[in-house]
Amino acid sequence: MATIAANYGGLQSHRIIDDATLQLTLIPKSEAGVTFHGAYTGVYRFSAPDVLEWSTSDTKNMWSNGRARFVAVDDRRTRVEFSQKIECEMQVNMLLGKIIQPIVTREINQGVKGYLERMRASLARKS
Repeated sequence: MATIAANYGGLQSHRIIDDATLQLTLIPKSEAGVTFHGAYTGVYRFSAPDVLEWSTSDTKNMWSNGRARFVAVDDRRTRVEFSQKIECEMQVNMLLGKIIQPIVTREINQGVKGYLERMRASLARKS
């Protein structure tokens, strides 16, 4: 849990609840006059020795579930097969929703990419 929290990025705070549960509060993001205060609790578990899965267990406005499979390529390299679904609930009118939807999509994509890069760097340092 500590490695996930350390590499998550954009966190205002986090709390490790137990060996499988992490509570995350994101730094508020403001765009086009709308501020998003993301907060959720996620449960992470290995469904197989090489597969990490996660899902949201408690939230007010953000849901995430996903899966990462780790496949040995050779003695020094591992391929990560990653998939994730993220949903956010924001109170905005329909017109503003259409305006900020591409902005939100961009921010989520950049956040996931950054997280994967930080995790890869973290794992490389540990080997």
